[in-house]
Amino acid sequence: MDVSIIIVNYNTTALTLACLQSIYKHTMANTFEVIIIDNASHDESISSVQHEFPKTIMIYNAVNVGFGRANNQGIAASQGKYIFLLNSDTELTSDAVATFFDYMEKKANSQVACCGADLIAKDGSPRIAYGNFPSLSEAFSALGFLVLYRKYFSRHLSSGVYNYSSAIKVVDFLCGADFFIRRSILERTGVFDPEFFLYFEETELAFRMSKAGYQSILIPEIKIIHHESGSDELHGEYYLQKALVYAKSRKLYFRKTKGLLAATLINKIYAAQAFIQFCISRKTNYLSIAKLLLKN
Repeated sequence: MDVSIIIVNYNTTALTLACLQSIYKHTMANTFEVIIIDNASHDESISSVQHEFPKTIMIYNAVNVGFGRANNQGIAASQGKYIFLLNSDTELTSDAVATFFDYMEKKANSQVACCGADLIAKDGSPRIAYGNFPSLSEAFSALGFLVLYRKYFSRHLSSGVYNYSSAIKVVDFLCGADFFIRRSILERTGVFDPEFFLYFEETELAFRMSKAGYQSILIPEIKIIHHESGSDELHGEYYLQKALVYAKSRKLYFRKTKGLLAATLINKIYAAQAFIQFCISRKTNYLSIAKLLLKN
């Protein structure tokens, strides 16, 4: 088996079906299997996938175990030489598997742990495709100082970067929406850290791979549609719960990679940023986020 394609599904029936359709439409050159881990969905995901794609391997969880743990289940059940992790809200636009596979098979690229695509919206506009490892410098810059060095911040500090180049490049980490990973390296560095429920699990894994001397590579030739939300608006209680999960994972990432002091500081810095945003916009949810971050 060349490639195991793994998708975590949680109440995303339409998106998952569209993702699967794109996989079977475009993947021609390699042997592959598709494994879906359903995180206790309560929509029609399971029956719809089974009906339309009966060859898909399904793993069912009684509870939502989170993104990283679910992917670990898929990796443990997979047979492929390479692991291709795809978000359920992605769509292939070409035989991405073949391009990734051929790149990784070259002897000169043996130190490449994983590679990813140029992520785009359905209209072709860029999505965040990669990032620099999160740092206290990025956090302090977000207090407003980045206006003094915006270009430098984008290239060297930002943990969310849009790609505007056609050149293949080494990056700190790839957006977790698509991860084409060498199984042999996962066996050396380990899979996703199960302490992360959602967010920062791919960043922490890439950090471990980098520390072990391996590279993450962006291949802009490959375009993958990522149907993420494009809204930056705040959405009440749901948004605050999402912000809490994000803040806890970010703090965990800093504790594991930068130490306890950095982990203690990080959410306090972003709390200050949220308070500044509140003072500028007077949107009360920014104040709520500041309070939330100070508590965690």
